[in-house]
Amino acid sequence: MALTVVHLRFNYRCGSEIIRASHYALGEERDYRAPDDAEAGAIYFHSEGGSYDYKADFLFAELIPQAMERQPDLTAGKIAILYPAAWIGDAVANAARRQNLSFIRTDGNALYPRFSRVMRWLEQCAIWSCGGWEQSEPRFSRITAEGYRIFSEVVHGDEERMVLQRELLAFLLARRDAGLNLHEWLLSIRNELLQSRFLGCRTLDDEAEVLQEFLDKTAPDGTASELTLGEFAGQGEGSDQLVLSTLHSAKGREFTVVILFGVDRGRIPRNHASKGKYGRRAGCFTLG
Repeated sequence: MALTVVHLRFNYRCGSEIIRASHYALGEERDYRAPDDAEAGAIYFHSEGGSYDYKADFLFAELIPQAMERQPDLTAGKIAILYPAAWIGDAVANAARRQNLSFIRTDGNALYPRFSRVMRWLEQCAIWSCGGWEQSEPRFSRITAEGYRIFSEVVHGDEERMVLQRELLAFLLARRDAGLNLHEWLLSIRNELLQSRFLGCRTLDDEAEVLQEFLDKTAPDGTASELTLGEFAGQGEGSDQLVLSTLHSAKGREFTVVILFGVDRGRIPRNHASKGKYGRRAGCFTLG
């Protein structure tokens, strides 16, 4: 059976000017086009010398305020700052902290991996306890349904589901305080609700390790010991925070404003890169 290759021409995520710039960056014509009613988009170049720490401070002092001024309705959650490698993102994260700006990282140096189902579920539990219960956002029924799916190896009947629902509701209602120390909250929910269920689920060993690693980071002698439940709740999907990510990890996502940080000559692509490596790095660059 012969396979037919179908090239999809329309790029629904980008304006025509962004697509034209991506062709230039790739060094080849891909015949991509934007829909007729798409906005053109705009690209601004800012050449700034100095260290990454200096450039990151410049980003928050100058570039983001300029973007906010150009688009008065722009919110932090619609802004992404992308960089070639996670260690470069550390400079951006540190500068954001100096400005007391909230952000979420989705790269390898994030506080916890975004792929973890248990961590995402715990985020939703935290959001519900930090005021979400008042607006039913997220809905408690949705939280419990995800809990049933995660622990399906041991929560597979009506009785087990009812027990989990009662225990979870009692736990979250008793801790509706965004100022709670996150480590104590995580330790309590792990010991009271999750540990016995982890032991009964052979497929959740990795998830249990991810939670333990995060517990170590939030412990009194850890790097994130001062995190509160409210700050953890702000890490959840849909929160209005700046998004920090590597170019590669941002694939498939959409933002109103994208800032490419640390895209220095000689780094993307590397000096004297082979043709294959040049193509791969050019492709990664165009993801931004």
